[in-house]
Amino acid sequence: MAKAKLTFEEALAGLEKSAEELIKHDNTLEGAIKNFERGMDYYNKCNEILDDARQKILYIQTEGER
Repeated sequence: MAKAKLTFEEALAGLEKSAEELIKHDNTLEGAIKNFERGMDYYNKCNEILDDARQKILYIQTEGER
């Protein structure tokens, strides 16, 4: 996964896919761990993108109050 280049929508879709894979009953322990790790990478990317957006919004709001 080229994590730095993902959009929020791509990261969210990857997170959803990882979650779906974890729910499957035919998972091995190793497969489940890999899916969990991949899901955490997508989760962290989503949070990173949302944090950046939150900071931009706060900056714009602060600038608008001046």
